[in-house]
Formats: sequence, structure tokens, C-alpha cells
Amino acid sequence: MEKTEAEKILKEKLENAEKILVGIGSEWKKKEGTEEEEVLHAAEKLKNFLDGKDYYIITSLSGEDADRLGFSAGHMAVPHSVSFTEEAWKHYTLWLSCTLNRNTVLLELGENYKDPSLIRWPFEKTAMLNNKAYLFRVHKIFSQVPEELSGKSCPVAEVSFKLVDDFLERV
Repeated sequence: MEKTEAEKILKEKLENAEKILVGIGSEWKKKEGTEEEEVLHAAEKLKNFLDGKDYYIITSLSGEDADRLGFSAGHMAVPHSVSFTEEAWKHYTLWLSCTLNRNTVLLELGENYKDPSLIRWPFEKTAMLNNKAYLFRVHKIFSQVPEELSGKSCPVAEVSFKLVDDFLERV
């Protein structure tokens, strides 16, 4: 889908969202130089945007890659981190269960196919099961969504942290 059309839909869905689930993937890994600054700038904008909203973040990043983004541990699940506990997973799944029959935006940012069982497939399943959920899948290469999610999803072939930065600049 074209970026401007996707951003229009995203703006509308976020305005009506009761819950926002964000999946942060490998595009947000630590970078070098100005690209790292762009990632951190986008993370800061995302954090400010989500402040005061009912949201949760799950990431395939681990350790320093996840920590440097600066999101609150109470709103973020980092399953690949050594400090991740069963209690944290229960907290995430409880929050996720409360999205059923709620206007929920699933914002999948930069996730590839390295570990699809963590973000990619669960987001698709959530979008299929929840009639009020809408999936935005943003990745430069892997933005495809299943046909079954037609009308409930928006694939965007862009670098996710750049789209977030640009989009939140105008919201």
C-alpha cells in the first residue's frame, strides 16, 4: 500500500484505538552513526505518543538492543532477554486477552522471519480473531500480509523506524 494512504488509515485507527499493541523487530537493532540516531529519535517519538494510552510492546530484540529504546518495563515484553520471567509473560498475555472485542491497533514494526512465532504470527492470529483489530505491518522487505486479513490489515513496504519518525512528526 502507498505510504500516504497507509498513514491516513493509521491516523484514523489510532484515533479510535482503545488498545495499541506494538511489535518491534530487527529493523530497530543497534545501528551505527546517523542511522542509530534515527532509530532512537523514532523510539522517543513513539514513547511520547504512547504515553497515557493503553499499550503494550513486545520485541524480538534482546539485552542492550531493547534497553536502549527506553520503554517502560511495565509496558514491554522482551522474551529474548535473560531477565525475562514467566511472570512478565503472564502480564503480557493477560493484557493481550483484554484486547478481545476492543478497537485494537496492532503495529508491527520491522519484524522479519527470523522468529515469526513471537510477533508476526501472533499478530496475524490476533487480527483474525478480534473483529475490532487492525494490523499495520511495516518492513522494508517483509511487509506482506495473508489474504485472510484483507480489509483488516495494511502492509507498508518502508523502513519502520523512518515511517514512525515521519508519521509522528505530523500527528
